[in-house]
Amino acid sequence: MAQQLVKRASPAERLSHWIHMLSFIVLVLTGLGLYARSFFGLTGLFGGVDISRVIHHYTGIVFIVTTFVIFFQWAHAITAKGEDSLFDVVRSYLDHSFHAKAGKINAGQKLFGWFAFLVGLGMGGTGLAMWFPFVLGRGLQQWMYFLHNLGFICFMLFILVHLYLGTFGNPGSWRIMTRGTVTKAWARAHHPNWDAEDA
Repeated sequence: MAQQLVKRASPAERLSHWIHMLSFIVLVLTGLGLYARSFFGLTGLFGGVDISRVIHHYTGIVFIVTTFVIFFQWAHAITAKGEDSLFDVVRSYLDHSFHAKAGKINAGQKLFGWFAFLVGLGMGGTGLAMWFPFVLGRGLQQWMYFLHNLGFICFMLFILVHLYLGTFGNPGSWRIMTRGTVTKAWARAHHPNWDAEDA
């Protein structure tokens, strides 16, 4: 008997997420190669330091644009009031017999959505300041480097958690990226209020 499927992400939402994810990977590889001598070998993947820098700059623009696109695609969902709490979500991840009363987006995903948008803008803004270093004074410019690096560390930590929860932590979640659907059982277990609305 075939499992009943529920549509969770449109083709446009999946496309923007894929572009955003791939741009982030390119930014990480080129950025690390430009940042530290121990990662200098990464620049060879892109044809050297100068080309890596150009790729990093223009991929950053793609990243900023998709940050806005994804935010507006999901703005209604991440701003909607829900019945669950962050505590409920964490408990549901640790205790699979407990289901947080989550709508389409749970409290943790809303937090991550806002984090990704605001830190993404911060990374874009500081990156642009670094691209045009003579616009700001020396003192402010040094702060841009510090904030860009801090934003990268925070973003990497959140992305690792996001990647885990979207794959091994919640089996069945990855098909959202590949097919845009989830099983009815997955919807009922992870987002029961959304499942009830969709029924």
